[in-house]
Order: sequence, then C-alpha cells, then structure tokens
Amino acid sequence: MKELLLRISTGLVFLVVVIGCIIWTPYSLAGLFYLVGLAGMLEYYSITKIGGVHPQSFLGVTTATVLYLCIELVKLQAFPYYIVSVSIPFFLAIFIWELYRKRPDPFTNIGHTIIGIIYVMAPLALLNVFTFEELTVEGHKPEVVLGFFIILWLNDTGAYVFGRLFGRNKLFERISPKKSVEGAFGGALMGILGAVVIATYTNDLDIIHWLLLGVIITVSATFGDLVESMLKRSAKVKDSSNLLPGHGGILDRFDGVLLASPMVFTYMMLFVHSGN
Repeated sequence: MKELLLRISTGLVFLVVVIGCIIWTPYSLAGLFYLVGLAGMLEYYSITKIGGVHPQSFLGVTTATVLYLCIELVKLQAFPYYIVSVSIPFFLAIFIWELYRKRPDPFTNIGHTIIGIIYVMAPLALLNVFTFEELTVEGHKPEVVLGFFIILWLNDTGAYVFGRLFGRNKLFERISPKKSVEGAFGGALMGILGAVVIATYTNDLDIIHWLLLGVIITVSATFGDLVESMLKRSAKVKDSSNLLPGHGGILDRFDGVLLASPMVFTYMMLFVHSGN
C-alpha cells in the first residue's frame, strides 16, 4: 500500500510539473525538456557502462547542449536554421578525443556517446519546434505539445488497463514479456479517441491531422517502450535509475517520447508546415 501511494504521489507531481511547464511559457517548456534530456543522457551512459562501454559522458552532454541550444535559437528566430551546423565540430570532437583516451573498443565508445545524443536529447529538443511558432510568451501555443503528451499518456494507460483485463497474446515476449497485443491495441484505441476529443477543443490542427497524429504517436510510442526495454534487458537492469520513486528513471517515463517526438516532428514538417 505504501509503495502504491508513493507511485501515485510521484505520478501526480510528475503530471503537474510537465503540464505546468508546457502551458506556462515557451521558456519553461524548453528548460524542462533540456533537464529531462540531461538526466536521460546520464542514465543512458550509466546503463552502457554496466556492459563495459566507456562513453564520453562530458563531451556527449556538451555536444547535446550545443545542439539543443541551436535548435532553440532557430525556434527563437534569432538565427536561420543552418546555425544547427555549429554542433557538427562537437560531434567530430568525439571521434578525435577518443584517440587520446586509450580505452578498449574505441568505436563502441564513440557510437554510444553519439547514440546518447540522438536517442535522448535530440527528440526532446524537437518537442519545442512542433509548431514552429515564434518563441515568445505572447505567441506561445502549447496545444500541440500538450496534445502530444495527452495522447501518449492515454496510450500508456489504455495499454496497461487492456493488457491487465484482456491480455492473452504476447506482443514482443523476447524483449518485454508482460506486454500484450491486446494491451497495445487498447492503448492505441484510447490514444486515438483522445486525439478526436483534442481536435474538438483546439483550433491548431483539424481532426484529420489529429487522427493521424494519434496513430503515429501510439504506434511509435509502443516501439519506443520496447526499445528502452531492449536497452535495459541488454544491461540486465530493471529500471533506468531510481530518480522517480515508484516509477524508475527518466528513460522509463519518457521512453515513448523518444521515438514518437521525431515521428511527429517529421509529420508536422511534411504535411502541416510545408505549405506555410
């Protein structure tokens, strides 16, 4: 009972912080997801070290920070999109610095250092540019990002409930024995229904876009969950960390985001903003 109360209380605080930062200002949104990305990268590097890998944690985080800031500057419209190229020398520095470290399996170390940036920080940076509205308090339009998380949370809730009630067929037993096909379909159903409700109360996107986003988010978030489970299983750990009492770590809470965010960004750029 005590563990359940701890899990519920942590979950409520988590929801309040995430929703509050999303809707408050664009700066709180950017700050929150930078901190989430930072914590997530450190978790990722810690997990890889269990398997004997030696990622360049400091240079990896520094490169990710530069990339995140560059994306934010584009959002701010302070610089054109090619400012992101500033991060390229930092990526190359990861290769050069490995020459001096004298660690075993240098390219494995380089690979995991870069994966930490691409897998964790880059998707969280993209959350800030779903709409490409100018980064001002007056022009802040958080509906798409907030809708993204509502669909994601409904998918998680639906998958848990339907899986517990009707789960019979394993979704991906080798990676995550508890997940079921019924749970995945139940989560997708709740997420897509949530997208319909969101479409009726917002004006940013029409219902067709929200329906398609519902499908994209629920499918890619499910794979995101499986990918993070694959990471933990390869390192033989239960949770990515114990940062969030009763919930595990940042990667455990944001695993779906890490694959869903780039997919939503791609959809928005190709089919929503391409005509602007």
